Amino acid sequence: MSTFQLLCAELRHRKMNVTLSLLALIAAATLFVASPTLLRGYQQESGLRLAKMQQETDRELQAMQEKAKTDLAELDTRTKRIMRDLGFNLRIVHQNTDLGQLYANFVSYDMPEAYVQKLADSPEITKIVHLVASLKQMVEWESKPRLLVGIAPEATQSHVEKKAPMGLQVKPGMVYLGNLAAESHAIGDKVEILGKQFEIAHILPAHGRADEDIAIFMNLADAQQVLKKPGKISEILALGCKCKTVERVEEITAQLELVLPDTKVTEHRLQAVAREDQRKLVEAHHQQTMDDYEANRQKIAQQEQTHREQVAGLLAGVTSIVTPLIVFVCALWVGLLAWSNVRERRAEIGLLRAIGKRSGSIASLFLGKAILLGMAGGIVGCLLGYLSARWLATSVFEVTVESFTPSTLASACAILGTPLVAAMASYLPTLAAVKQDPAVVLSGE
Repeated sequence: MSTFQLLCAELRHRKMNVTLSLLALIAAATLFVASPTLLRGYQQESGLRLAKMQQETDRELQAMQEKAKTDLAELDTRTKRIMRDLGFNLRIVHQNTDLGQLYANFVSYDMPEAYVQKLADSPEITKIVHLVASLKQMVEWESKPRLLVGIAPEATQSHVEKKAPMGLQVKPGMVYLGNLAAESHAIGDKVEILGKQFEIAHILPAHGRADEDIAIFMNLADAQQVLKKPGKISEILALGCKCKTVERVEEITAQLELVLPDTKVTEHRLQAVAREDQRKLVEAHHQQTMDDYEANRQKIAQQEQTHREQVAGLLAGVTSIVTPLIVFVCALWVGLLAWSNVRERRAEIGLLRAIGKRSGSIASLFLGKAILLGMAGGIVGCLLGYLSARWLATSVFEVTVESFTPSTLASACAILGTPLVAAMASYLPTLAAVKQDPAVVLSGE
């Protein structure tokens, strides 16, 4: 009987030994393939998820930035309107004006009316807008001191973005009366002011300020006529809305010196600061919102990355420590089964040696069995390892099918390495079988 026939008979006769050896080899090959395949799929999925999370964060941040720009533009417009209602924050007067007299008695050194248009037409003037010529003087009206204010239509700055006009728009022949100046008068009444008839177009609400509550507002041309100051103004009202530094007045003065060197500027600082602080507050709010969102998203991404690194580390530990240990245990189990097989077949080995079978034939009988079982275990274990790794990846570790790919290297090592491991595990039992003396074995039997 040939060695191959003996090998086939062995496989058929000792089913329990064959089955246990085959199961051990399949288990070793399965774990050897499943661990690196699962680790590789999980790492790929982790990289894709973290990249996707970062893309979503960038996309949402970009959307927030776009929305913030829109909101800022809208809020800035609202803020400008609110701040505009506070009134002008700059007064440009002649350099000979005594500011003490200006603040206390509204007395100023008159300037040519042409100054306002000269400022409006000068491209050097970029830090002030809403230029309005005004003529102010304290007068006696109805036996009481009143502030006569002549207001001209706002001068157009062609080099500056067009804005809605500020201040009162008083038509010729009409007057606006402050709350105290109106007293017993009503809208539509005819009144005489310094020898000229006017119609009351509007009565202003109380503001708690002398320059408004006791004021009589009229068109600048009418004011120049009744005050007998043709072509004269006392100041230019303006809004310094484009100054975003602490040295606002210095910057504006530098521009004024280029156009009107004989003027100076004074600022209602609280209004200017309020405008700037409001804008900064709105910008800071949106920036803080985006910073908080980005920090929160990064925290979530960091937690996700830490969690996945921990799981990947666990899988790597299984691959590098547990898998070799189990493969060693399986190999030891195969070796013990082979040793048991040799002991059970002592008589058979003695007979084979007695009828002339060489040591190589005896060795090939045991090693051939190990190699055949190893090949079968490697193929089956490779398939089971891939299927079990895929099941664990998709159902337990939530790895998408797209990210899961079998490890070619692990599969090749399993198919080629399992027969080698089985042969190595069976080497010592085979060596013991070859060295048995047939005479001693048969005499013992």
